[in-house]
Amino acid sequence: MTKANRWLLPDGVDEVLPPQASQLESLRREILDLYSTWGYELVMTPLIEFLDSLLILPSNELQLQTFKIVDQLTGRGMGVRADITSQAARIDSHVLQRDVPTRLCYADSVLHTTPQSLLGSRSPLIIGAELYGHNGIESDIEVITLMLRTLDCAGISDSQLALGHVAIYRNLVEEAALEKEVEEKLFAALQRKSTGEIEQILSEAEADKTLVENIKVLSTLHGDESVLDQAAGAIKSNASAVTEGLEELRQIAFAIKHRFPDQSLYFDLGELRGYEYHTGVVFAAYVSSYGEAIANGGRYDDIGEVFGRARAATGFDADLKILLAQGSKEFSSPKKIYAPAEGDPALAVVVSTLREEGHQVVNAFTGQDDSAADLGCNHELVNDEDGWQVKPI
Repeated sequence: MTKANRWLLPDGVDEVLPPQASQLESLRREILDLYSTWGYELVMTPLIEFLDSLLILPSNELQLQTFKIVDQLTGRGMGVRADITSQAARIDSHVLQRDVPTRLCYADSVLHTTPQSLLGSRSPLIIGAELYGHNGIESDIEVITLMLRTLDCAGISDSQLALGHVAIYRNLVEEAALEKEVEEKLFAALQRKSTGEIEQILSEAEADKTLVENIKVLSTLHGDESVLDQAAGAIKSNASAVTEGLEELRQIAFAIKHRFPDQSLYFDLGELRGYEYHTGVVFAAYVSSYGEAIANGGRYDDIGEVFGRARAATGFDADLKILLAQGSKEFSSPKKIYAPAEGDPALAVVVSTLREEGHQVVNAFTGQDDSAADLGCNHELVNDEDGWQVKPI
């Protein structure tokens, strides 16, 4: 790299400059304060961990997104975290070891080997909340509500909440006892909502005709709440999990509409994001100005089993940088005060008092030619008959 381009950052890696950095920090504090009022406890996880504890989620995508290094002390494989969920699960299962429901939250940077989408960053600032130890829909409703409150904090009021349930598809496939390779092809086709491809894959696998019809209809079940009634009549299955999944979605929708009467809801029973590890309801928030989900989550029971305790779990996360960019939150402009380069002890006292009160005060230096405006100040300290006073510029 030449001197001319040493300032370049790697593709997908960004930095946050003033005043956005200050706004980002303000938003982070406000959201974490919100989580605290709900009883969520802040955790700070390490940037690197051994791979066998970091990559506990059965997710090929997470495997590929994780930067891998070798620990020079032990020779063991380590990874730079690409996700914080597994770390929070380790803390709940192995470190805290509580028998009661545990609420954890976090806000920290992660690193991805490649952007997750065309719009994505390789260095997102993830903020999220996880609830462990409760397997009823009350905890799902709580984290979905908290996710929507998070969007409110960022000034995002026109989101669409998308709801799905991976247990419906999972149980249909388990009934058919498909081979792993066939199941993987079917999964990909369902994500593309390609009914012709679905039919061809199942036909080649000599799958039961009822399964073929169930999976085909699943790819068409997306829209408003009437989708749930359509699914109840169209899906033919003896699995109780299918009926239970639809009922859970109805109850969640009822609770969300009660809390957020103006919230737009969308149902997609073929939505299988995080299928490898999600076990129940999945949810995501979208806005029209951004082509990807701005926040998402779901239920992932027994995630802590590898640490010795299989606990129910549900949670969500979002990239704080995206929330700031997509939100319309207004941030107050602080009073930034210019203090002239004078050795008056009274001036030093006033400057100290102003800083203790939370004001920004910028001291000028002797011989400095820059004006107060050049330094970004909107007020200045002026010495008049009443002593040193703050005056607008």
